[in-house]
Amino acid sequence: MAVMDPEVAKRLHNEGATLIVSDVPEGTEFGIDYFSFNIGPRFKGIKMIPIGLHFIYYSAVNRGGQGAPRTGLFLFSKRQDVFVMRWDQTNEDVVEVDVNEEEKDRYRQGINSHSSLLGFFFPFFFNPNRTC
Repeated sequence: MAVMDPEVAKRLHNEGATLIVSDVPEGTEFGIDYFSFNIGPRFKGIKMIPIGLHFIYYSAVNRGGQGAPRTGLFLFSKRQDVFVMRWDQTNEDVVEVDVNEEEKDRYRQGINSHSSLLGFFFPFFFNPNRTC
């Protein structure tokens, strides 16, 4: 496994965007660009997203382990952006949660304390065996 330079990690943590996604069912495939995760019970989103355009995708999984077709959306992230979304059980889709800037600031402040619940995204630091 590659090791990320601590200064790069600190910069991405401080400047990168964060995608918070609540209620994603365990086993769902969830990805950003060309990295995907099989969601574990503690997954709450993705941190350290570099500035720029990204494709977020997901595929619901039934109790038998069969995955639905991938669905996705594009996000353009800026410095310290926070995107807040939730899983819609009825439509098996991710929907945006409307939050104001004050709420986003609270999320930004809470990212450090919930950092272990967020998958990380950095193209040169990828562990395919990581479960969030």
